[in-house]
Amino acid sequence: MRIKNSIYFLLSLCYWIHYNVKDSKEKAVQDLKFVRSSKEIWESKKASGCTDFAILYATFARTLGIPTTILYTAEYEWVKRLKNGEDTAEHFEHSFCESYFCGKWVLVDPTCSFITENYNPNRLELTYKVGDKNVFIPYYRGIDLEKNQNVKIHNKKMDELCRLLEI
Repeated sequence: MRIKNSIYFLLSLCYWIHYNVKDSKEKAVQDLKFVRSSKEIWESKKASGCTDFAILYATFARTLGIPTTILYTAEYEWVKRLKNGEDTAEHFEHSFCESYFCGKWVLVDPTCSFITENYNPNRLELTYKVGDKNVFIPYYRGIDLEKNQNVKIHNKKMDELCRLLEI
């Protein structure tokens, strides 16, 4: 099997990104969450979390000719609490990518370097955990974030979109 026609090609892209860019908990980097372009993330060599890794992965995958979207999700139990009017002050979400590769769409988690070939695009039930969660509901698929936004604006938009979800 040739690697370029294998799912391992996508996985190697995730590993290459992590080799070159490190997740950073520095306040200065965290303050840039949802604000930077892929070029700015790449040049800093520091990611503020899953969204930065998804932005980098999508940019490089598209450069390699692989159609890719960014998939923003909310943790399933958090969405249920939001819809029930319960406390949802602490947001729990995760950013993935979907790539069209070898004739089908696959779910790519650039942060955790996992690829899921068969998945339900409306309810992601992962075989691994992100934090201590493994069920996520997509609330936005897109090419990018539409525009730079701070965390407060992002979370407000997330709340609005998640209230519309049917779960």
